[in-house]
Amino acid sequence: MSDLTDIKPLIISAPFGNYIQPDGATATCGTFTAAARPGRYWRFIRTVRYYRRLRAWVNKIGLRNPGMPWFVEQCKAGKIDAADKIVSVHGFVADDWWALLDQIAEIKPLAVELNMSCPNVGEVDWPDELFDRAVATGVPVIAKLPPVNYDEMFTQAHAAQIRGFHCCNTLPVPAGGLSGAPLKPVALQCIRDLFGDMPPDDRARLLVIGGGGIRATCDIDDYLAAGVDRVAVATKVCNPIYLFSDAGVRPLIEHATRRLGGTDKGA
Repeated sequence: MSDLTDIKPLIISAPFGNYIQPDGATATCGTFTAAARPGRYWRFIRTVRYYRRLRAWVNKIGLRNPGMPWFVEQCKAGKIDAADKIVSVHGFVADDWWALLDQIAEIKPLAVELNMSCPNVGEVDWPDELFDRAVATGVPVIAKLPPVNYDEMFTQAHAAQIRGFHCCNTLPVPAGGLSGAPLKPVALQCIRDLFGDMPPDDRARLLVIGGGGIRATCDIDDYLAAGVDRVAVATKVCNPIYLFSDAGVRPLIEHATRRLGGTDKGA
C-alpha cells in the first residue's frame, strides 16, 4: 500500500496530469466524475482565456471528462497504471461520491484527491460521511481546499484522519475559475492560516501541497517558506508544447527535488 510520502516533490495538477507526465513528477489524473461529461474540447475553446496583465487564466470547463468508469476500464486493460498517480474525483451528489470511492478502492491509485471546491460546478458542499468513507478505502486521501472559507472543510477532513491537503483550488469569478499569479498570495495565506501555528507533532503527520501561480523556481521557494511539503503546477503547463517536451518544467522538477527530496525540507 502506498502512502502520501510516495508523492514526488512536484505534482502536475489535473486536468494537465492526464496528458503531461514528466519523469520526476507525480501526475494527477482527472478530475473524474461518476458519469461522463462530454464536450471538454469545445468548452476549452469557448471559455479558456489568458489575461496577460494579470498573468492569470480563466476557464469554465466544468469538469468535462470521460467519467470514472472509463478510467477504471483503462486501468483494468493495462493502458493506465494508477499506482504512481493521484486520481482527482468530484461528486455532485452523495451517491456519486460513494460510487467514485468504490472505484478508487478497486484500482488503488497512489492517492485520491477529493476535488470538492471547483468553482465551475456550483456551490461547495459535501456529504457528512464523505471524509470517513474516503479514509475507509485504504487509499491515501488528499482534500483539495477552496481558496476562501476553507476552515470548515479542513476541520472536518482533519477530524476524519485525512492527512493530505492541497491549497488551493481556483478562485471563483463570474467567468469561471481564476488561476495563475493572482491565486498565489491566496494559497500562501491559506497555508499560513491552517498550518503556521499548528503544534509540530500534529504538523509532522500531514502532507501539505501548495499550488497556484508557480511558474519559476522562486515561486517554489515562496511556498517552501510558507511550510509546504510538496508543490503543484497547473497553468504553467497550459501549453501544447508540453505534450512533446518537458524542458520548460524540468527546472521546476529539479529545484523541487533538491529542496524537498531529502529529509531536511529546508535545505
